[in-house]
Amino acid sequence: MPIVLLLVLSLCSSLWSSSAEAAGGRRQRPRRERVAAPAPPATIPVEIAVGPVLLVPNPPAFGDQPIHFGLQVEAAAIVDQALIRRYRSQIPAWAQGYAAGVREARVRPWWLALIPEVFIISPAFFHTGMYGGIWRPLGVGLPLVDTSAFRLGIEADLDLVGLFIHSSTLGVGSTSSTSTSYTVVIRPGVHLGVKGEFIIDAHWRISTGWSSDVFIPQALGRSPLEVTPLENSLWHLGGPFLMLHHRFEIPL
Repeated sequence: MPIVLLLVLSLCSSLWSSSAEAAGGRRQRPRRERVAAPAPPATIPVEIAVGPVLLVPNPPAFGDQPIHFGLQVEAAAIVDQALIRRYRSQIPAWAQGYAAGVREARVRPWWLALIPEVFIISPAFFHTGMYGGIWRPLGVGLPLVDTSAFRLGIEADLDLVGLFIHSSTLGVGSTSSTSTSYTVVIRPGVHLGVKGEFIIDAHWRISTGWSSDVFIPQALGRSPLEVTPLENSLWHLGGPFLMLHHRFEIPL
């Protein structure tokens, strides 16, 4: 629409000039030089979401403490075809590549992927405490329902789990005679999830769903390099979450 408007104004200006020349210069009016108004700065929408997540481990950790607590955080730039068309000459190349051919893309610079999406802060209410984070640097999403008021989709990501676990019941006696075991978990894996998003307005949304991270088993109370025994290992963390989303514009 701005291009069409410019063409119309240019055509009108040409016609006005031709009419003035045909009139033989009967009356010359001084022309005022018009100063073009500065173009508004190019902006891009950014979305930040945060909320609690409950993490359910696999047995035997489930029998010891069925729920651990975490905070889920998401941050990304929102790029769609409307934005590409509006600011085609100003949008960075990395944003255009992600947005091509899709309705909406959530783009994160590489440095943002260094921040965990899940912060695990779960003291030992029973016998086991768990602290750490889950990184999900690369993933894709598939929308199942996409309306102006509600979105439902599934997600899949590559992930990295980093945890410190201390327990008075899990892994005790496997490496020492003490009554408390300590486990460091550094494991790659995959994340699978389903998310429903309720769109309140252009700036606020609420999402809920289930998120699971499955990774290479880590034997509890043993070295980070040990996998067995499988019956005394941790290989899954996942559960329901609830997040509040806020979108706002930032300059490119």
